[in-house]
Amino acid sequence: MVTNQRPMLLAKAWTLALLLGCALWAPSMAHSEQAISDRLVAVSADIKLRVIEAGPKDAQVILLVPGWCFTADIWRKQITALSERYHVVAFDPRSQGGSTQLDHSNSPDHRAVDIANLIKTLHLHKPVLVGWSQGVQDVAAYALAFGTAEVAGLVLVDATVSAGAADVDIRELRSSLGRMPFYAANPREYLEAMMPYIFSQPLSPAELDTIVGNAMRTPSSVGVANLVLDFMGKDYRPALRRIEVPTLLVVAGTAEDRSEQLQQAIPLASSAVVEGAGHAVFYDQPARFNQLLVQFVEQRVKAKAPS
Repeated sequence: MVTNQRPMLLAKAWTLALLLGCALWAPSMAHSEQAISDRLVAVSADIKLRVIEAGPKDAQVILLVPGWCFTADIWRKQITALSERYHVVAFDPRSQGGSTQLDHSNSPDHRAVDIANLIKTLHLHKPVLVGWSQGVQDVAAYALAFGTAEVAGLVLVDATVSAGAADVDIRELRSSLGRMPFYAANPREYLEAMMPYIFSQPLSPAELDTIVGNAMRTPSSVGVANLVLDFMGKDYRPALRRIEVPTLLVVAGTAEDRSEQLQQAIPLASSAVVEGAGHAVFYDQPARFNQLLVQFVEQRVKAKAPS
């Protein structure tokens, strides 16, 4: 495995194994317990999503979609800071964290339906949809299925939209899939080994234990299946033609910047590179990421909104 870069093009199979983990819950004194809601929300007859919600109900909505095996908690630094002025919502995708666990129906297409149902159930008016890592595939699947009429903007964080099996290098595929038996048999050891590829700074023993423990709530059999479905299956690039809202592409400075590919395909796209950050850009450099997100909302999203 190459260890000195985290390419943005996650359609390449060897990078798929990097998209693991969860983050610690780190409450801020700036908010009371009553100010942050953490509950299960039924979005369909058989799916309940764990949802964290904070901020003024009448403010611009920011809806945060985490990556593979992550939960809403990875966005805590955004929930705490941004809910001062925005209505911030984050959730655990199906089969992750505290949401409904399934041994089937875990594709980006299914998660896209969950996003659409969550927007409808919580009456989220024109959210800015922020997807990270696997969450970028979920956002692309949402745009492909539903278009972008119900959202105000998109933010795609440190990932590109998968081209599926058509863009998989066979040697890298063999290498990636060759590690899956170890993940299935030794999930804790596998997840612990992935952390340096996600976070730019070493995690404390207590933090590592919490992150890995939360990530293990997704069964390894589901994790393996999700990798195949997300990045080695369907081509989600046709979704790019359906994006008609301002879009921000955020790339870690330690990664190979492939954002130009998406910029060329999305008419209203712009990009930003965050230095000093690993794959979890918003976790490693929250102040810079939050600044970029606020600027995007205030200068591009609200400028595009009808008066």
